[in-house]
Amino acid sequence: MKHSQNTRAFLVALAALCLASAASATRAESTTRVINVTGTAERLVRPDVAHLDITIDSRDAKLDVARREAGTKTVSVVRSLKELGLADEAIDSGSLVVQPEFSWDSKTGVRRLQGYLVARIVRVRLLDLDKLGVILERVVKVGANQIAPPQFALQNERVLRRELLTDATRDAKRNAAAVAAGLDAELGAVLRVDAIEPDTPAFAAPMLLRASGVSADETAVAESYRPGDIRLRVAVKASFAIAP
Repeated sequence: MKHSQNTRAFLVALAALCLASAASATRAESTTRVINVTGTAERLVRPDVAHLDITIDSRDAKLDVARREAGTKTVSVVRSLKELGLADEAIDSGSLVVQPEFSWDSKTGVRRLQGYLVARIVRVRLLDLDKLGVILERVVKVGANQIAPPQFALQNERVLRRELLTDATRDAKRNAAAVAAGLDAELGAVLRVDAIEPDTPAFAAPMLLRASGVSADETAVAESYRPGDIRLRVAVKASFAIAP
């Protein structure tokens, strides 16, 4: 009986000691002097790839006629792209949209089939941006009805973002050191660094193509298309201890 009481007393004392140690650690952690900062880095980069959506459509009362006309124009567009040096793997012409078109008779309340709209969409991945203007001009001449604004991108965006993460982390450390200097203190060890969700690449100029600024007499219209630069920006959040 006495042994059991001694054991119980020992366990109670041990639990109290653990609670006291945890409380002491919590107080020590709460009193740690910390500097929380952010760091940023950005870079303007000229895009090196463009994605184009070229639409060729045709309307006719008969579906077969509309489909055949759209197909003929698509063949001309694809042929022109290949003549300009694009490889087969850079061209996707497999998208087809068929849409019946109706008219509404307000007097009888009857909807009547008028015909069909057939659209073919040719998607292009262009690496030689010097050919962009020539391609846009050429495909319109051979039958393209619509061209969406080119979507510019970077082939090595991940590599660039990693470089910017390094720069942003260094910027955070410099900011923390500046805060510590203002406090007449020494910067301690880094406690935590978190990368903030990356921004969508932004264009320094509108995404629509802009003219190069030269007159039509000095160069062909097809050579006047110039993509704007892409602005890449990353940020990190960091916490540093203040040295004791």
